[in-house]
Amino acid sequence: MTTPVTRKLGRAALFSLVRGACWALGSALMAGIVWWVQHQ
Repeated sequence: MTTPVTRKLGRAALFSLVRGACWALGSALMAGIVWWVQHQ
């Protein structure tokens, strides 16, 4: 039994989760590049 509100909340949660994962991945990538450049 899924109401439209529950579906909307689920979609928002999924979107924020994906955005958070992308942000974490981007941050890790930037940190890795900075570290790599400093240790050349």
